[in-house]
Amino acid sequence: MVVLPTKQYEDVRDAITVAAALETVFKQMQIVGHRQRTIESYEYIFNQFMTVNRLQYVEDISVESIYHYLDVLEVSPRTKLIRLKSIKAVLSKFYNNSWIKDHIWRLSILKWIKRLKKGRKNRTLISYCI
Repeated sequence: MVVLPTKQYEDVRDAITVAAALETVFKQMQIVGHRQRTIESYEYIFNQFMTVNRLQYVEDISVESIYHYLDVLEVSPRTKLIRLKSIKAVLSKFYNNSWIKDHIWRLSILKWIKRLKKGRKNRTLISYCI
């Protein structure tokens, strides 16, 4: 497994850590009624994503880190799509809380999904993941 290097921060005061952001997001999810199993699944997948990319701050999350995570996974393409969906769900919560400025995962990830699904006649999974 290849791990990406992270940016070094000497004095970061305004940056929120991924761990703090996840704690807030998972509390919000509990309050609105998400199932505990769903939250645990998101937590497992996003922690794996953080570990593979050595992410510490939310602002370090990029399209490249998502691509890298998906590329190093040694699972079926179907499982990769499930992992991608979970990461996108958490990133959407980060965006809703104004910790991420853009929907960085939307258009670029669509290219990856199309490459993964190339040659398949059934395109329902592509629309499912968008």
